[in-house]
Amino acid sequence: MKQVLILNGDIEKNASTNFLINAYKQGAESAGATVRELAIIDLIFNSNKLFNNRQIAELEPDLQKALTAIRQSSHVVLFCPVYVDHIPAKIKGFFDRLFMPDQIFTTQQQNVNNNFSGRSARIVSILDEATFKEWKANKKTTYLSIKKVVFEKCRMSPVLTNTIGELHSLENHYSQKWLAKMEKFGTQLI
Repeated sequence: MKQVLILNGDIEKNASTNFLINAYKQGAESAGATVRELAIIDLIFNSNKLFNNRQIAELEPDLQKALTAIRQSSHVVLFCPVYVDHIPAKIKGFFDRLFMPDQIFTTQQQNVNNNFSGRSARIVSILDEATFKEWKANKKTTYLSIKKVVFEKCRMSPVLTNTIGELHSLENHYSQKWLAKMEKFGTQLI
């Protein structure tokens, strides 16, 4: 049975993010997957890297639980709103703390292994209106740092991405189109 971990990276827990998460979750559960959801904003941890990568700081209990959940999953889906060209600091801190260079690969000192080979991932980036207009003009995305530096460096493959513009209303054609897509991706477990 496939284990899916949904990381909710919405610091405001907007209805539009929950709308997409619920569609994906419904699709995955209908395909027989076990789905676990983790809201990063609810975790208690210091989002700053300590010791400038020279020394690994002890992970707080919430980060230890999150790392265990990632290790137990076969597919990770990150739903992350992007506001005015940046990823919220707590979300970036989550990845900085869990996937520091010394933690990503097996080290001789602490024997920490964050090689997630055999797992796949998806990043659903939900852009605000200004960022979406800019994205349509130049197609530059801010989630590439998480895709390349975190997921792919940890050997997750494939890492699929979606860029969604602001969902002004959950009932309009654009929102319904993305609802159907998220449910389909969930059903396909991709």
